[in-house]
This record gives sequence, structure tokens and C-alpha cells, in this order.
Amino acid sequence: MPRLSVIVPTYNESQNLTALAARIHQALDGLDYEIVVVDDDSPDGTAQIAQTLSSTYPITVVCRKQERGLATAVVSGFIHAKGEVFAVIDADLQHPPEIILNLLRALDDGADVAIASRYMPGGG
Repeated sequence: MPRLSVIVPTYNESQNLTALAARIHQALDGLDYEIVVVDDDSPDGTAQIAQTLSSTYPITVVCRKQERGLATAVVSGFIHAKGEVFAVIDADLQHPPEIILNLLRALDDGADVAIASRYMPGGG
């Protein structure tokens, strides 16, 4: 069982996935993790790119053909995730993967939930 599952809901994010996977991998170096890409049948080939990236990174691809929407994609990611701890991150690179370890440390220090915010001190 991986320590961390990073759930990434996607729709038309083919241009961002390669950079996102590389940044997550670099940020989580040495940690047992998985990335769960939940794609809403993107016409731009997002799911296919994620599948190709799974040969390099620990990526599981969930392709949803009927359902749509961010909230249900996140729930689907939770269902498919195998990690002890779940993180959710947007694929558009607005959420920096480099802070995931800080959030995980907060949980290890006793927090029930850790949420990043650009409106908190140190956020941006």
C-alpha cells in the first residue's frame, strides 16, 4: 500500500500531464506514492497520455465515459486510490506539487486535515 495517493481529476489536460507527473515525482522523491488520474473522457487524449506516462511514473488511469464533474471525479479517485493518505491536486499546474510534502508533514504532526491556501502566510 502506498503512503500517499495523489488524485488528479482531468478534462483536456493533455498539455500539462507530463510536467505535472514529473513535478510530483520530483517533489515526492523517496516516498511511496501513486498518482490516480481520473479523466472525464477528454477529447484531447488526456487519458492516453496518462496511460503512456504510467510506464515511467506510478500512475493509475480511471476513464469515466458517462459521469462528469470535479466532485464526482475526486470521489472516483478516492475509490480507486490505494494509499494511506489522499491528496487532491489540479492538473493545470496552479497547485504546486512541491508543497504536498508540507501537507503530509502537517498530518504526521497530528492534523486531521491539511489544506494549502494562497491566502495564508507563505501562500502565493
